[in-house]
Amino acid sequence: MRAFVLAGLLATGLAACGFGDAGSSAATAAKLKAQEAQQAEAVKAQVESQLEAARLQAEQRRRDIEAATR
Repeated sequence: MRAFVLAGLLATGLAACGFGDAGSSAATAAKLKAQEAQQAEAVKAQVESQLEAARLQAEQRRRDIEAATR
């Protein structure tokens, strides 16, 4: 009987370690996903800024061409 209790406690201890690893893995994965989301937002903002700069440059070129053809 005592061996069964000891085996049960040992099995429970090992299972708890596994659950702790799973929890820390999930937390690490969540942090990585959050970093990826932040990086994606930064890239999005950079692309939007570049698009706006290109739009303004094209608009200025159009104005220059119109002014030159008058």
